[in-house]
Amino acid sequence: MQKLYKRLDKHPRLKKFYEQAVEAQVFYQSKIFRPPPKGKFPPIWMSYREPFCGLLAYGGEMTADSLLYAYSKGIYPLYDKHPIEWYSCDPRMVLYLEKMKLKKGLRPLIKSGKYTVTFDTAFERVVHECGKGGDRDEWTWIIPERVAVALELHEKGQNHSVEVWNEAGDLVGGLFGMDMGKMFLSESAFHHEPNASKVAVAVLNCHLQLWGFVMNDIQWFWEHYRRLGYENISRKEYLTQLKTVVTEPKKLGKWTVDERLDVGNWVPSEPGSQVRA
Repeated sequence: MQKLYKRLDKHPRLKKFYEQAVEAQVFYQSKIFRPPPKGKFPPIWMSYREPFCGLLAYGGEMTADSLLYAYSKGIYPLYDKHPIEWYSCDPRMVLYLEKMKLKKGLRPLIKSGKYTVTFDTAFERVVHECGKGGDRDEWTWIIPERVAVALELHEKGQNHSVEVWNEAGDLVGGLFGMDMGKMFLSESAFHHEPNASKVAVAVLNCHLQLWGFVMNDIQWFWEHYRRLGYENISRKEYLTQLKTVVTEPKKLGKWTVDERLDVGNWVPSEPGSQVRA
C-alpha cells in the first residue's frame, strides 16, 4: 500500500480519481466500522468470492472500540505494521462447548495435578509469550500497538488470560481472548511444555459452559483443535449466529478459577456435570 501511495503522488489526476473512489466507499465502510477520526484514511474494501479466508480490508484505526466492533462483525485484524489488514474467514473454526472432546491422554493429565491453572493473574505475560510464537523466532501480529489495546480491554474486564503453571512455578502455557457475551473469542495461545495449552483450553471451556457461554471461536482451522471438538462452519452461518451470541460481556471483570469444578471428569454433553456433587 505504501508503494501505491508513492506512485499516486507522481500522477495527480490518477490520485484524485483514487481519492474520490475511496470517499465513495466511506458510507459502506461506516456500516461495518465506525468512521475513523477526521483526516484518517478509511479502510479500503476488497471484493471476494466464497470460499474465502483472507484479506477483506485495509486501513482504519486500532482502538479498543474498533477491535470490539470488528469482532462483533466476524472480522479481525492481522498485521505487523500500518495500514491495518482486516480479515474474515470462510469457513470459520468454532467449538460448541457441548462438543468439547477430552481425549484419554488429556483427562489423566488434568487429574494428575501436574499443572495449576489460573485466570487473569499474568495477562500481560501471557500476551507477550503468545507474541513470541513459543521458542520460535517468527512473524507475529502481537505488536506493541496491539498489546496496548489488549491491556486496555483487560483493565476494563473484557479481555482475559488463562495461565498454566508447572510444579516448579513456571508459566508453561496459556491463552488470551475476549468475552463477547455468549461467545469467547480466542485470540492466541502458547505452550512451553507438551499439552500445556490443551489443559488451558479444557479448563477454560469447562468454565465457559458453566457460565452460560455457548461457543469458543478460534477464527481459522487448526488440526490439533479439531481433535478437541472444534469444527468448521460457513461464514454465512457464523455471521448469523453472531447476532445471538454477541451480547454484553457475560463475566465482566477479573475472572477466577471455580474450585468446585472437576474438569478431569467433566462430560461436555451434560452441562453441569463439571460441578462436584
